[in-house]
Amino acid sequence: MNDSLKVYAELLSAIVRINSITTIVYYDPENGGEECQLVKMLSWVAKSIPLLLWRSVDAIKLSSLVNAQLVFVACLPGLYRLDLLKTIATSLRYIRETKLLIELASDPDVDLVSRVLQYCLQRSMLNVAIIFGDFGQTQTLYVYDAYPEFMLKSQTFSDQQNIYPDKTIDLMGFRLRTMPDLSEPNTILYRDKAGNIRLLGYVWDIVSEFSRKHNASLQLIDEAKELKYLTHIQVLDLARDNIVDIAASVQPLTLRHLDRYHQYAYPANIASWCTMLPKEPLVELREAYLWMMPAITFCLLAVLWLVHDQLRCRWQRYRRQLGIGWKVLAIMLICNAQGRMLMLFIAPPAKTPITSFEALSNSKLRIFGIRSEHNLYDFDMRTKYSQVFYLSNKMSDLQWHRNSLNTSYAYTVTYTKWQLYAEQQAFSHRPLFYYSENFCFYQYVPFGLVIPENSPHRATLHNFILQLSESGLHNYWVTKSFYYMVQAGKLEIQELGEARSFHSLFIQDLYDVLLAYLLGIIISLALFGIELAVYHATYWLNN
Repeated sequence: MNDSLKVYAELLSAIVRINSITTIVYYDPENGGEECQLVKMLSWVAKSIPLLLWRSVDAIKLSSLVNAQLVFVACLPGLYRLDLLKTIATSLRYIRETKLLIELASDPDVDLVSRVLQYCLQRSMLNVAIIFGDFGQTQTLYVYDAYPEFMLKSQTFSDQQNIYPDKTIDLMGFRLRTMPDLSEPNTILYRDKAGNIRLLGYVWDIVSEFSRKHNASLQLIDEAKELKYLTHIQVLDLARDNIVDIAASVQPLTLRHLDRYHQYAYPANIASWCTMLPKEPLVELREAYLWMMPAITFCLLAVLWLVHDQLRCRWQRYRRQLGIGWKVLAIMLICNAQGRMLMLFIAPPAKTPITSFEALSNSKLRIFGIRSEHNLYDFDMRTKYSQVFYLSNKMSDLQWHRNSLNTSYAYTVTYTKWQLYAEQQAFSHRPLFYYSENFCFYQYVPFGLVIPENSPHRATLHNFILQLSESGLHNYWVTKSFYYMVQAGKLEIQELGEARSFHSLFIQDLYDVLLAYLLGIIISLALFGIELAVYHATYWLNN
């Protein structure tokens, strides 16, 4: 092996070693028509790793064939062949982070290199290096800086230097394009005292902190306006058309548009999609009396008395113990009733909660939801219980009713958003709503940020989201959602619901007790009259 060829071997070996390459793909669309030196060293370098030879102008979907770290080696003619560059970009769809080494079969041409690398930048292929046929003598290769703007660089090869550094670690002040969907409390729009537009919310925290960590800034692609919400499909379309780099929006990965899963980053959170129901009202006074001494207790006492009365003659020997037993039972009943009465003053019980769609359909309560989301529910469920839903076409209607905690409806909500309402109700003596898992439409749904399918920031965003989760920052920002809403003037810290009022007993409060007492007296007198009538009738008949 002569010295010039040895340099090519060292180049390939360094790329494989430094980047932990497990597969080499060699692309030669001219099928040997161009004289490239790299092909001579492939068999020597690829002794221990797979080598894929591709000699066609047709594109292939490498992401479905190779699921590992690979280096893409291309032998291209010394002309600007846009068709071949498009083939490479199409073949590397979803794996544009692949290391790409291009050998141009011509004399050095800086303008040609610049055009090729600028096209690679447009197609989000950042890890590209170009050499010419004189690389064996000059050891010169061409790379570029992507941030903050394109800059062509030439450097001398060294087998200790990584020619593919991660360009997305430091974005050099690059302006990341973004747009919030204004789905509160994920992203919250408000104006400060100076009238300037401000954004808050845990999703905005994620995006802004990501840009700060990687030395970038954020740029809104359009002016954010109140009530200008972005739907799920609108956010996906912005990413598909490369209008945004990272959308300030988390969307469910598994509910709809499943064919576009490449447009999501690593899940930022996993949440169930259930329902927040109004708290059941407290029992009324008449029901409270029945709760103090349930009917089943009276039935049990009646059964015990009948058994005792029937067997009284047989238990004459234990008459004293039976008398003590009845007194103990009376004390237990009095203590139980007194305890329940005190409980009524301290924490009165609520009415029976609604635990099923069947019970909900028999009540007056309805679930307030969005018509577009309703179509995602289970078909059998939404058909059988269609009457339990009250649907609207406007997201603003749902947000207004839900944020105001209007107890006229129940509301669909993810667990992440529920934490806002739970914190809002923490300042009240009795919550107005509770999160019910009996009315869940989807369990453990992953939610992820929306990004272009070939985003160069996917890997760094993936690591960043994992770091947020491990550090607890994500949960911390979510728990601050209520205070973000207060800061934006959307909500207030206040006592919700009617405060409990305490007063001395009125005669009206004892109406049911007196009525029961009167009824008992009437029954007793009636039984006493019957007993006297039976006695006198028996006496008269015998005489």
